[in-house]
Amino acid sequence: MSDQTPSQPGIRTNFRVVSVFAAFALVALFIYLMVVAEDILLPFVIAVFIVILLDSLAIRLSKYFIKGRRLPDWLCMTISILVFIGTFVLLANLIRSNINAVNAALPEYETNIRALLDKGLALVGARELPSVRDLIDQIDVGQTLGSTVSALAAITGNTLTVLFYVAFILLEQVTFGRKVDALFQKTDDRKRARAMVDRVTKDIQTYIGLKTFVSAITGILSYIVMALVGVDFAGFWAVLIFILNFIPYIGSLVGVAFPAVLTLVQFDSLIPFVITSTVLASVQLAVGNIIEPRMMGRSLNLSPLVILLSLAIFGQIWGIVGMVLSMPFMVIAMIVCAGFEATRPVAIVLSATGNVDRRDQAT
Repeated sequence: MSDQTPSQPGIRTNFRVVSVFAAFALVALFIYLMVVAEDILLPFVIAVFIVILLDSLAIRLSKYFIKGRRLPDWLCMTISILVFIGTFVLLANLIRSNINAVNAALPEYETNIRALLDKGLALVGARELPSVRDLIDQIDVGQTLGSTVSALAAITGNTLTVLFYVAFILLEQVTFGRKVDALFQKTDDRKRARAMVDRVTKDIQTYIGLKTFVSAITGILSYIVMALVGVDFAGFWAVLIFILNFIPYIGSLVGVAFPAVLTLVQFDSLIPFVITSTVLASVQLAVGNIIEPRMMGRSLNLSPLVILLSLAIFGQIWGIVGMVLSMPFMVIAMIVCAGFEATRPVAIVLSATGNVDRRDQAT
């Protein structure tokens, strides 16, 4: 009996298998909760990411000194909260005003779209295509844009609930350290637990903070381009590009497509379309392939298949909000799973290279 110790390879292998199955069972349970408890879970998840952003900004502010003294933590967090509230109010007002302007301009846009399609049909010599015309007549531009705007409004639709969650999560942070100490009685275990929590928290804050900063750069540069060209609702499209930049692969494509297509409807010439689509695509390529890799590391070390599956699952359950949250959530899952021996097999499955010892994701 003495040779049957937990350190034997066979027992360790069985333990890993059980850990993997337990992890996938937890994933299945979480997906089930995403479906049945969306009204509760979605505002909470949004609140968690807001708190991460606040912590990330507060940490960066704490590195500055005034008259040789570091800013106190409470002041850094207060400034972070005020910056977030100010930004939220500005974005909310911008989206609301642009929604009204879009609704007012819809009849003109519909007329221009039909005229543009008529020119296209005449150009290819297809003067009568009943099936195409019937399809065009069935397109409700107002409903299409309305559904897009509704998806964006869902991010801030439960504002009061999200803010309550943010407040209580911030209060919970004050006592979280004491709870960790109470869970582990031995000094060594307590130190390891604190070190693990600190490292995971730092990695998550770094990724969320840098991704938000890079997305903001993309949105600002895109706004400058669209404002110079004269594209309608440039501020609204810049905010949309900022949000969509969190969605890998398709986010950049959609962010360029919306304002580029609008130029076809808004202007009589093709020159604004060519300029807008070319420059916006160049901005996306420059930020995505030069600025972001240098700031966040060579790659996130996430499997492309895992990324696509997470986009499909989160998008199916929570819509565009879920697609925006899917990438940060998978990065967090990757970091957390790689930090614990029992869940390292899950991190290996999620990774692109299988190497989670020296992670290339944001650190």
